[in-house]
Amino acid sequence: MRLLTGRSRRALAAVTAALVVASIPASAGAQSKKKTTGPETFNGKAKVQTGTAVADATFTIQIDQYTPEKDLKAMEAALQSGGSTGFVAALRKAPVAGHLKVGDKSFTIRWARQKDTPKGRVISIVTDSPVYFVGAGLPDAQSKAGFDVAVAQLNMDSAGLGDGSIALAAKVKPGGQNGVEIQDYASEPVKLASIMKVIS
Repeated sequence: MRLLTGRSRRALAAVTAALVVASIPASAGAQSKKKTTGPETFNGKAKVQTGTAVADATFTIQIDQYTPEKDLKAMEAALQSGGSTGFVAALRKAPVAGHLKVGDKSFTIRWARQKDTPKGRVISIVTDSPVYFVGAGLPDAQSKAGFDVAVAQLNMDSAGLGDGSIALAAKVKPGGQNGVEIQDYASEPVKLASIMKVIS
């Protein structure tokens, strides 16, 4: 396993928060607001960095519906009882919540959750397959085994603008202070910028 840089640790902490923070009941944080049920669409840019190379890619997140609480609880229980393998199995049984589109490729979202914040919302999504293995072609690249999903967090303000982060290939594991850890295949953070909710 690669040692994580300080920047990478901060990125992983942000992505882990995508699952952990969004699982906290609304009463424990900001005052609950009227929830958006979907569908809704977000466009933005992802900055991917490998060593000295940097590339930008546009993406679209289409959320058709936010995942029902019973399915979220089932996935959380599967994670604690069956680890990464159990979580992925439960994830792939959950109803389709939407799609993440990068270029001409589309990835199925089966976890979509939102939580109010003082400035807007935190939205977490998990796809049922990895999007891209950043750094897989490098001589010291680790095995792709077990990196079966992608996990993203969007930090959206009340005007529909925001930023975030994504683990394009990730392993969700039980552990840590909040019961969830995200292991990212990439050695550098992938930041999401210029996110904008599409107004129909």
